[in-house]
Amino acid sequence: MYGFLGFSYPLEEADCSDYTNSYDAINSDFARMKKDFGATMVRVYAPECRKSSVWENLLKAAVNNNMGVIPQVWWGFEDDQTLWKQTQSSIYSVMKSSKYGAIAPYVFHSAEFGSEPIGDGVDGDNFIGDLASFRSKMKSYGVPVAISEDWDRPGTMSSSDRSSLGPVGQQVKANSDMVHGHAMPFYHGKNVAQSWNYIEGQIKWYKKNVGLPTLISESQWASAPGGYHGDGVGDVGHAQYSTYWHNFDNNCELFKQYQTGWFLHAWAMESTFDMVKDDGSYEIPNWKPRRC
Repeated sequence: MYGFLGFSYPLEEADCSDYTNSYDAINSDFARMKKDFGATMVRVYAPECRKSSVWENLLKAAVNNNMGVIPQVWWGFEDDQTLWKQTQSSIYSVMKSSKYGAIAPYVFHSAEFGSEPIGDGVDGDNFIGDLASFRSKMKSYGVPVAISEDWDRPGTMSSSDRSSLGPVGQQVKANSDMVHGHAMPFYHGKNVAQSWNYIEGQIKWYKKNVGLPTLISESQWASAPGGYHGDGVGDVGHAQYSTYWHNFDNNCELFKQYQTGWFLHAWAMESTFDMVKDDGSYEIPNWKPRRC
């Protein structure tokens, strides 16, 4: 199944007892995603709760709504190398638990080892080795592993002229089962009219140079100026946001041709990137993006 898969789902509250990390909150959000948008999967983003309870709640909500989940090992917004290890341990705990271990491999579609870990420079020289270890562990449970990353990083993820893999990209490919790509024209100097050509180019680049099963795990546009992620080149607003996401939907045949799925970033908690507005309504109401 290609085309629209679902939403990036930020869980940015570190207090594991906070309502946003609860089963009731997650289950309610999943139900809305499925009913109102036709989502079938959820890509967890920035899970600041470092305990297994959040994965248990995600699993229960996913089963209740017949949806898949992509868990994420998250480094965090601070330079603390102990935090990602806590998250990794909490995922392992769920995978081997007597209560959830049997179902988790069927609900967890794949797992992400970081979100832009190369761009953020997390884990230093240890990163590829730690990625390989995580992949090996998750492989024992039958769960594919990727890093969620922007491959348009000349000299690292891509070659200096962007035509092929760079030295880090080669190592990441060798230790990955999938591409979870960040196709982000918003951060690459594009206006909304230029955005689709950039995204199409990235999809083709992934397929040519990496050649692994591919998802666009993160892409974004701002629905208003002044958000905490900035305004890109300034071409932002509701109309641009709507145009940006409808371009994804209008190119369903390309997603099918290149066997690629996509997530909308984000459901909530990400300022002007959010689909859910502060009053609970949607930035783009009455819209169900196509599966291809």
